[in-house]
Amino acid sequence: MAEEIKTILTGTAENDITPPIGTQLAGYFNRRVSDGIISNLMAKAVVLGEGDARCVLITCDLITMTAAVCNKARAIISEATGIKPERVMICSTHTHTGPEIRVPTKGVTEANEEYLAGLPQRIADAAIKAAKTQRPAYLCIGTEHEQGLAYNRRFRMSNSTEQFGPSSSEGVTAEGFAGPTDSTFGALVFKETLEGKPFLVICNYSVHIDVTGGNKISADFPAVMQKTLRAIYGDALICLYVQGACGNINHVPYLEDDPYPRKGVWKSEQLGRAFAGKAMTIIEKARPSKSIKVDTVSEILDVPMFPKSDPVYQMRLASAKSKKEPNAFEQALIKRSENYSDEGSIKREVQTMRIGDAVFCGAPGEYFVEWGLEIKKWSPFKYTFIAELCDDAVGYIPTYEAFMRGGYEATPVVSVRSTPALGQMIADANFRNLRKL
Repeated sequence: MAEEIKTILTGTAENDITPPIGTQLAGYFNRRVSDGIISNLMAKAVVLGEGDARCVLITCDLITMTAAVCNKARAIISEATGIKPERVMICSTHTHTGPEIRVPTKGVTEANEEYLAGLPQRIADAAIKAAKTQRPAYLCIGTEHEQGLAYNRRFRMSNSTEQFGPSSSEGVTAEGFAGPTDSTFGALVFKETLEGKPFLVICNYSVHIDVTGGNKISADFPAVMQKTLRAIYGDALICLYVQGACGNINHVPYLEDDPYPRKGVWKSEQLGRAFAGKAMTIIEKARPSKSIKVDTVSEILDVPMFPKSDPVYQMRLASAKSKKEPNAFEQALIKRSENYSDEGSIKREVQTMRIGDAVFCGAPGEYFVEWGLEIKKWSPFKYTFIAELCDDAVGYIPTYEAFMRGGYEATPVVSVRSTPALGQMIADANFRNLRKL
């Protein structure tokens, strides 16, 4: 049986990208200075295929990925390995206990410029190491249904608006969740023999990585996943976590009578162990991929800025200015609006990568789950996964409906800096990319 199944040349490695203690942490509207380390941040890479057909997938324990960091890392990788820059996909897990890498910064967090200058090399080193470890491997792919650890964090309120969380005020109450979740947990498993233990697992799920919190550096639950899987399959195992479409999804069981902590180290360990269990189930029963083809294709979009003439922008700004004591979020809206320009457009890359019978559909920002589900619906591939925060950072990418109904994720200038049409533009670009693959 093993002779009938083809192998794919596979190499994997990881490299430490942890910033020094004292570096400010990204993800909130208040200043947080790191004062310790729970788990190191890592760049994890896999190099697949051979010759000019080689592709690289990298995941980084960072809040986001920027085009500047991505392109510098790609250039370093290409020079060292000969792999073409356009065949390298770099994603972030979206941990909220890592450094700010967006420059110039939009909020209160300042980037560590010295750390940032060396970051592309440290990311590239993971891929360069991986390219030197390639060996024939069997690829197995599978999915598991997962429900109970991820929740849509937007709620429809009794006055027809929508907001982050179900909290009520002035007689306005939450009527229910404003959107779905994506319950598919997927994994790609690489083994040197079909009967052997895996040396590489690529996992995919859709849930915000803002679980640990606090002022200590942490990769959050993906670090726990790898630690748990290594206890079973050996310390050499590398586990990449590719973040799905989770712009409006997090881990909080808002409407449940849940006795457990909703945030902190314990909660991240709970999620990490549970997801490791899902990965183990797939590892032990997944069937080999029928294809070993590896390829990637990108489409460059010309993305306009969010128009200042849009009624949503005007309405939200007027509301913030009318309040005697605007909250931190509203203050950010007022401040950023002072120098905001909607002129011109920005080139944004949408990359799609095929690995055997599976595909990863990139989104250069925090993609709403509805868009991810649409891509999956129209994909011709059996295993279709979303890779958000891929190659670039555009901010949140909501649905059309979310803009008019409000909420943090759909606020122009603060959360959204691109045209409201960007979600569909990305979905359509992936639609076309998938058919090229």
